[in-house]
Amino acid sequence: MKINSRLFLRQTASMNIRQKKARRCQNLNFSVATPDVRVSTPAEKQRLIFVSPLAGRWIRQMACFAALALLLTSIAEAAVESGATDSASNSQTRGQYSKTAHGYEATIAQQGYSAPALFNLANAQQSDGQLGQAILNYERARLLAPNDPDIAGNQGAARRKAGLELEHSSAMQRGARTLTMNMWFALATSALFVFALTWPLKLLRPQARRLLNITCTTAAMGLVIAIGALGLRSTELNRAVVVVPEAVAGVSPVTVAAPVFKLRAGEIVSLQRKHGNFALVRNQTGHKGWVLADQIEQVIPDKNARGT
Repeated sequence: MKINSRLFLRQTASMNIRQKKARRCQNLNFSVATPDVRVSTPAEKQRLIFVSPLAGRWIRQMACFAALALLLTSIAEAAVESGATDSASNSQTRGQYSKTAHGYEATIAQQGYSAPALFNLANAQQSDGQLGQAILNYERARLLAPNDPDIAGNQGAARRKAGLELEHSSAMQRGARTLTMNMWFALATSALFVFALTWPLKLLRPQARRLLNITCTTAAMGLVIAIGALGLRSTELNRAVVVVPEAVAGVSPVTVAAPVFKLRAGEIVSLQRKHGNFALVRNQTGHKGWVLADQIEQVIPDKNARGT
């Protein structure tokens, strides 16, 4: 029998290839090892818990709680303010001006002075016939909002109702009242800081001397203007208003002193000093006399007053 050599070699090669493939697959199957499952010890578990991101999560949770608490507090304060204001406004619409005034006084006692609250309080007091207290609170409202025309208009109406003349002030005094005293003080402080900063920089940066000169001059002018405005308004620190229908000023701080002049409700005076239950005041005509301390009230309350 004659064997075809080519066919035999071809079959032998094919068998060898199949055997190699089988061995390769077998090797691959045997090479897949079972994964090593490692059990952590209690000490390692504690170490893993220590390095876990729980601290960052706790900080985020506390921040969320703090933000929520702040939001709830703001909502509660707004509700209290709105409730007090609405109650006072409702009383005013029903004509109960005395109750309205007490409502605004409670709001101010809780939240401090503000121009809207003082303005509404003064309006209620004016409608209730308390002209001295109304003019006092108009004065306080103007300190916080000096450019509000409604406050100035209602204050003028209250002064006319009380039989008082309107105050006359110079152009410089009107200019000094365009800003609050706190704003003038902040302007003076800022101008002084800029001036003190730019003066040595002119020596360190000669190439920028022209710009620094302009800045230094502007700061100096702002400082002078702010100091001048504060000087013009310094008399307001002792400004007081008569809050009783009539106050009799005497020559000495005793009840039996001879009267010098009389003050009407809402009249502006300058407080000079106090002695016991009496206060030495000077009216707008320059006359001085002693009145009972509870018959006047300062526009800017003293340190012992609420809401300063």
